[in-house]
Amino acid sequence: MTLWKTQSLFFTEKETLYFKVKEIAQNLKDIIEKNFPVLWIEGEIANLRYSHSGNVYFNLIDEEASLKAIIFNSQKDVLYTSALKNGVQVLCLGRLNFYPKTGECFFIVRRLEPVGRGYLILKKEALIKKYSSFFDPNRKKELPRFPKKIALVTSLFGAALRDFLKISADRWEIEILVYPVRVQGEGAEVEIVQAIKDINEYFKDVEVIVITRGGGAFEDLAPFYTEEIILGIKDSKIPVVSAVGHEIDYTICDLIADKRCPTPSAAAQEVIPDKLKVLSELNLYKKKFLQIVEHRLSQKERRLLQIKWKIEEKNPFKLLHQVENRLRNYTHFFNLAMEKFFSKKEKELLYYKENLKKHHPLQKIKIQEEKLTDLKHRLIQAFRKFLEKKEREIQAHLKVLESLSPMRVLERGYSIVKKVETQEVIKSVKNLSKGDLLEIYFSEGKIIAEVKDLIESFAKERG
Repeated sequence: MTLWKTQSLFFTEKETLYFKVKEIAQNLKDIIEKNFPVLWIEGEIANLRYSHSGNVYFNLIDEEASLKAIIFNSQKDVLYTSALKNGVQVLCLGRLNFYPKTGECFFIVRRLEPVGRGYLILKKEALIKKYSSFFDPNRKKELPRFPKKIALVTSLFGAALRDFLKISADRWEIEILVYPVRVQGEGAEVEIVQAIKDINEYFKDVEVIVITRGGGAFEDLAPFYTEEIILGIKDSKIPVVSAVGHEIDYTICDLIADKRCPTPSAAAQEVIPDKLKVLSELNLYKKKFLQIVEHRLSQKERRLLQIKWKIEEKNPFKLLHQVENRLRNYTHFFNLAMEKFFSKKEKELLYYKENLKKHHPLQKIKIQEEKLTDLKHRLIQAFRKFLEKKEREIQAHLKVLESLSPMRVLERGYSIVKKVETQEVIKSVKNLSKGDLLEIYFSEGKIIAEVKDLIESFAKERG
């Protein structure tokens, strides 16, 4: 079909070739609307805007072209309106319409569906809204710091497995269970969820599950934008780490997992501890511990010295005198008590004898004698126990006295000096005169010495 089919292709010199704008516009309208009555067009939404009348205007674009599109207000209710966002890839059903007055061609959209990346974006937003409570950070499980066994859910043929194993080999000795699954294509999410269930049920010793795959097209990550992934990871009793795609990718799997890592290598570094770093931390803790122990020992040593000084400040003779007084008091009180007891028993015995003389109660006498014998036996036993107790106390005091005895001091090279006449212990040279006789006690014996000369201080003696 041509615009000039009614015109001749050959003109005479007198003929003029021209068209009116209305004719060209009407022919364009006929060509466009008759050849493209109803069609599907795929493109990306751009320049989205809403008019006061309720109509929606936007452009459908691809890498090389742009087409104006319109959704009339009366058609919005039957459309997938949530897909109306800039940057969303959509598939639109409608018809082309050319407006002669403006010279513009519009695509009248009657149906709109998100596809590819746009579909995944919308699906992600819908799932996040539906399961928002599952993404609460407080529900996340803590990863063990030093796991002994982990499970790797990934493809056997992807670079993610090689990257993960390469990093793990240089960090820590750990057992890795590889559970092979498809990580791309329809049904891959079913295999991943089944892997999580199997590991939870049959591998109780696994402490962390890592789901990983390398980067790829946005559509390749479709299995990780599914409801099955959300519910499968939520029900796992074992902490789950997601390392899907590259750093810029952030899937539903990343949101629901207990820990998100941008790459498989980053997941290995997060889950598996660094042996060199741990050893360095242990050495640091060791140094801090030794410093604390040294500080505590220093405190205890100072306290021990203080106690030692206090003990040395006490006079052992005074303690010995106190112990001797206590022993004398115990002996005096004991003798008085025994005399009082025996005197009482003697009076009772005389009383019983007088009664016996009067009444001759042979049986009663026998019973009383047995009682007296029993009391005597108990008294002797009590007296022995009392003596044993006091003997133990004396022995304990003697041990204390022995530890504080001046003889111990003498054994360390010291001596005690007394005047022969007065037996006064000499503490200063000022208490002596020339010619005084002294008794000097050593740890093994004593000597008698006479004062020949007096030196008041060591300083003078040095002088």
